[in-house]
Amino acid sequence: MSTDSYVLGRSAAETQRLHLQGQIYGSHTEHLLRSAGLTRGMRVLDIGCGVGDVTLAAARLVGPSGEVIGVDADASLLAVATDRAAGSGMENVSFIRADIPDIPIDGEVDALIGRLILIHLEDPVGAIRALRPLVRPGGIIAFQDFGLGHTTAPRTVPLAATVSGWGRDALRASGHPLLGSDGLVSIYRDAGLSVSGITAVTSAASDPESPLFDYLAATIGSLLPAITAHGIATEAEVEIDTLADRLRADARETGALLHVTELVGVWATEPERN
Repeated sequence: MSTDSYVLGRSAAETQRLHLQGQIYGSHTEHLLRSAGLTRGMRVLDIGCGVGDVTLAAARLVGPSGEVIGVDADASLLAVATDRAAGSGMENVSFIRADIPDIPIDGEVDALIGRLILIHLEDPVGAIRALRPLVRPGGIIAFQDFGLGHTTAPRTVPLAATVSGWGRDALRASGHPLLGSDGLVSIYRDAGLSVSGITAVTSAASDPESPLFDYLAATIGSLLPAITAHGIATEAEVEIDTLADRLRADARETGALLHVTELVGVWATEPERN
């Protein structure tokens, strides 16, 4: 994946949205990594690392005796990630600027991981196939992505349902797959892997002051060029500058939950090679 194929764009606002995304989904991703088997001493490759949230989470799990390599195509995001790693005092982390799947690393890794990256790849199956040789036999391949095809919320904030629909339609129109458990499992199978486990988690908020409202509005802000380009909604309909406030007002009026799309994780073990 190159920097210009990222439908959410490259901007200071998108970098801030990624920080917020990391805060919201951090515990969910750590649960996936632990469930998949990340443990101390492992060497881990995190693709599409962005500002480094997953990289740093993995680094905490593998400890000082392990190593985590974060990869992204965007130099500005890698600069943020590098500063964060230095600020945390973690010496078991490094970052590489590269397009997926052309990643120049020496030797094999014990785990290949990524969060919210497969959805942005034109050929996720081909990417996993190309990256599998970097994973040692018996190593872990774990990815986490949105279950964009459905929702589990029995009653959500009405405006949030409309707004989330804009986001899903923009991703579809931009040629990005809707994944979820079925889609991720299919990608793994087509890449020649047998799925070992699946996790699915969701985030919801009853408090209108929750950062989930800011996160949903920020995501629509990053997708706004795609939303308008594909005729899904106009800038006047989205009214991005007031969207977070309007979502909060709708939540107060209806008493409904704000529910954001579930996050699905899948992992497999790289088989022995003949």
